[in-house]
This record gives sequence, structure tokens and C-alpha cells, in this order.
Amino acid sequence: MSRWSRRDFVRALGAGVGAAVLPGPPPTVERRRPNILFILIDDLGWMDTTVYGSRYYETPNVERLARRSMRFTDAYAASPLCSPTRASILTGKYPARLGITTPAGHLPPLPPDHPLLPTEGPPWRRVLQPESRRHLPLEERTLAEALKEEGYRTGFIGKWHLGQPEEFWPQHQGFDVNIGGGPWPGPPSYFSPYKISALPDGPPGEYIADRLTDETLDFLEANRREPFFLCLWHYSVHAPYQAKEELVKRFAPKTDPRGKQNDPVMGGMVQSMDESIGRVIDGLDQLGLADDTVIIFFSDNGGNEYDRVGVEQWLPTNNDPLRSGKGSVYEGGVRVPMFVCWPGVTAPGSRCSEVVSSIDFYPTILEMTGARARRGQILDGESLTPLLTGEGRLTREAIFCHFPHETAPPTGRLSQPATWVRKGPWKLIRFYDTSDDFPNERELYNLREDIGETRNLAAQRPEKVRELDALIDGFLRDTGAMVPLLNPAYDPRALREADGWQPSGHCKLSKAEGCLVIDSVGGDPHVWTTEVPEAAGELVVTFRLRSTSQGIGQFFYADAKTPNFGPSVRQDVAIIHDGQWHEYEAGFSTEGRLKQIRLDPSTAPGRMEVDWISVKLPNGEPLKTWDFD
Repeated sequence: MSRWSRRDFVRALGAGVGAAVLPGPPPTVERRRPNILFILIDDLGWMDTTVYGSRYYETPNVERLARRSMRFTDAYAASPLCSPTRASILTGKYPARLGITTPAGHLPPLPPDHPLLPTEGPPWRRVLQPESRRHLPLEERTLAEALKEEGYRTGFIGKWHLGQPEEFWPQHQGFDVNIGGGPWPGPPSYFSPYKISALPDGPPGEYIADRLTDETLDFLEANRREPFFLCLWHYSVHAPYQAKEELVKRFAPKTDPRGKQNDPVMGGMVQSMDESIGRVIDGLDQLGLADDTVIIFFSDNGGNEYDRVGVEQWLPTNNDPLRSGKGSVYEGGVRVPMFVCWPGVTAPGSRCSEVVSSIDFYPTILEMTGARARRGQILDGESLTPLLTGEGRLTREAIFCHFPHETAPPTGRLSQPATWVRKGPWKLIRFYDTSDDFPNERELYNLREDIGETRNLAAQRPEKVRELDALIDGFLRDTGAMVPLLNPAYDPRALREADGWQPSGHCKLSKAEGCLVIDSVGGDPHVWTTEVPEAAGELVVTFRLRSTSQGIGQFFYADAKTPNFGPSVRQDVAIIHDGQWHEYEAGFSTEGRLKQIRLDPSTAPGRMEVDWISVKLPNGEPLKTWDFD
């Protein structure tokens, strides 16, 4: 096939569907508008494929795709966490402009008049951090809606995580077909039964990556004669960490020559993802669709380096040479793998080192398909077609990431609230709070010389700091970004925990009249402790509580097999918010030693008082009780 220039392609689209003019003889050929297949992998790090240098994972099919594609070396997710990046892809806007800055798409929506920036917070917190919107507003014109208006058949298969109520799911955001998309941050199970209402269970033991691939091939078959926009947004390789047993055994004896990656469960999960890519490529080839289909391959954030997997406590992955990982504003949290295969346009096996972002997909796909933004529609991204055709460069000065939240999983703090800008090789991070782990208000790195962000040059290059700081100021003004503010209730003497219980950022703790008082100032108040009894097997937690808040209640536990909180270790508790004392009970079963427990008594502001909490055996024998006297 002749390789088109960008000018030729856009001119052909302007002539109408199918009618196109190629440079030179023959003068005309029939060419349909390109199909768009967007493959998004969840939590796939920059170093998690052999294309970017992994010597542990095995990804021959990702390599196949890369050989057909342009590979980007400096591609960024708009956020170090999933939902904000997903929203940026679908809208072409920075998450800061949308107010979607954390992955809260599994929680109930906030009231329309709910302020995103609180006026008070825990006294131990120096700055007040904004809350995030919890759904993609229906008022946003999604990429699917834009292409549907142009006659495209639209499909969504996989993880959505952009709204809890069904009214915000893909079928109400421009997609004709929704398979698997809803509020789930990760699959309750990678093996059927999946417990996902939007994905009917398959045969017992069916693996979810295989099932989503089957659904993708069915969609391709059903829509092969009309232009389509299909999102295959895999749940892989997000927690819970579950792989096929035979693949785990295969990777168990393997060692990484780099000495960086060693988790056989993740090895198996990555291999299943790679097999999916191969089946999809084969399906396009067999259906005769390969030459008419643009394939985009991307990840929503960096690889997870904070969870622990199995009794061996493996790191899920390692992003070295990048610093840190998912949840961090450093490169390991935001720089991601990216390929674009545009048959007849991109040079197969080519490489691009331009700085690009997930906000760029919207305008790029509009130009690829001949669609247009509406009058007055704001798009923060820039079309990548000059790069894909090899005919030009981008015109913007810089890209940004705004993440105004502390990220502090049980395994250690990953980030303080921050905004960063990247201009050329330079990256400036502005932190809104400091700590022992993050003592600097400004950090400046030359990524061309220091990809690992090991040398902070802020003190040596004050003029560069001032230049980039001014760009951040303009970005914050333009997007209306919520920025952390000093907490008027801050008390440097305040403690961050009470009797071993620690609060989330949405509540503050105190003790009064023999009770633990939880004052919620947001939508996700919870308390947790690692000071739990050394117990395993069947257990019961009981507690006495009164509340003037509202919303559902939940109890989480973590054990040797699942050492971090998640959907698979959660119990719902029907909390009564009537201001009266009530006793509650939740039974649970651990696989290995109990590691930590967490109580989520509400999903809204208000006051809750806990008289006592107790962990017991099923026969009522107490193992540990907190009475808060």
C-alpha cells in the first residue's frame, strides 16, 4: 500500500466517505474511513514489555504490534492513577479541567452543590486537598459520541471506572455496545464467575482477558462492513493479582538478568494480555480489516510498585530506570508505553521521541476520521497526525499533570500533592506540601540526561524554575484547577492516629468520653489499623457506633494472600445513621495471617462515634478489643 501524507489523507476524507485520491497513478481508489481500535492496558508500566526493555516478561505479540507501529518513547498518562487518565482520553481535556483527579468512579456521585475544596480538615494535615468528581459528566461530548455522529459503530469492552450509577456507564456515553464497563476498579475475580453485572459469567474458570478478547473478535466480525470505534480497555494487569496457574508455574523459576522484575503472577498476567493482543491482530488480518484499522496501544498509568503479591510479598513490577510507579508524579507513575499503527500512514517500526499525552488522542482521532470538534468545545490536546505522518512537529510549548492528592498506601508514601510541567527535556514538579519523604517545594530534572530523576537541579537553575513555574501558573488558571490550601485548623501537635487507628484524608480523629470520634469532612471517611491479632481463618469483627452521617458502610480486611485492601476483601455493613447507638457484626475468612483491618462507616460528611471495636473467633472469644478509654 502506498504511504499517504497527512495532507493527502485529510484531503481524501474531505472528498467523502470512501472516495480518496492517492498521489500519483492510479488516480483514484476506494478507501473507507479508518476503523479505530483503542487498546488500553490497566497499570502496564513503561518497562513491562520487551519492546521497552523488560527481560522478564514475554510479549512477542506486543512486539508484533510495535513492528507495525510508531513507538513513542515519551508518552504520558495525564494522571498517575486510572480514572483521570481515562476521562482525559474520552474528552481530550486535562483531568484538572474536569475535576476528576482521583480514581473515585466506584463511589456514589457527590451532590451537585458539593464543594470540591473543603474548608476544614484533620488538624494533623497542613494543607487541605481537593476532592475529585466521581463520574464523567453526561454533558461532556465523549470521543464515542463524536464518532457516532459521523456514522461510526461504537463499542466498549472492559474496564470503565468512570461512574457508579448505571446512568454514567459507557452505553450512556456514546457507546452502542458495553461489555464489562461499569464502576469496578478491578475485576472482583479474573476467573469466572466474575461478579461483574455488565459481563455475564462464562464457563467456570474462564479467564477475563480471554473473555474480553472473544467479545472483541465478535464485535469485529459483526461490524466488519462499517467503520467502527472500539475500546478494548483490559482489566489486566490491575489488582487483584491472579494469573493462570500454568503460567505462574512457568514464570516461577525465571530470573530477570536486570535483577528488577521477579513476580511470576504478574508474568502470567502480562502473558495473557500479550496473547490477547496477538489474537486481536490475527482477527483483524483474517477479516481483511488490518489495512483499514488504526490501532492505538496505551496504558492508563505506570506500573504498580506499592502492592505486594503472594506469601513471598513480590512487588507486582519494577519500573526501573524510571523513578517510583503508579500513584506517583515521578516518571514511573506517568510515563507509559504507546504505539500507534496507522496502515499506509505511519512508518512501520518507527520511533518518536516527541512529548505526548493522553489528552492528544481525542483531536488525533477526530482528524484521522474526518470528524470535527463542536464550536466552542474545549480540547486541551493537540492532534498527533504531524508526528504520525512524519511531516511535522507539535506546536505547543509544554504538557502538564495536576495531582493535588497525597498518595500513601500502607507500604509507604508515594507522592505529596503536586503539579508538574514538561517542556522539552525539562520537568519541574511543584509540591503543595512537604514531608520527611518529600522535603522540596520544587524539583527540577533534565530527563534527557537523568531519566531516573536522581538529581534535583532546582537550586542550580533558578531561572529555569521561574520559567517553568510561570507555565504552571498559567495552566492552573486556564483549567480552573483545584489547588491545595493551607488548613486553618492545622495543629502541629495533633496526632495522626488514635490507639493505633489511622484516618483517611476525609476525616479527623479525636477521643471523647471513652469513644473514638470520627469527624468526616469528605466522601470517603475511613479508619484502619495494622495492630491486629495474629489470627487466621474464620473471624468476626464487631463494633458499636452511632452516626449522623449518611451512605453505605463497609469493612475491609487484608491477609497474607491479599495484603492490601480491595474489592475481594470487603464486606458491606448496613450502617444506620440516626444518631443512636447500634452494634454491628461482619464475618470474614482470611487466607493466612490477618494483616490489617479497615472500617468505612459512611460516604459523606458527618460525625461518627465508636464505642469499641473487637475481633473475635466465631464462638465469641475476643482476640483483640479497642475500647478507646
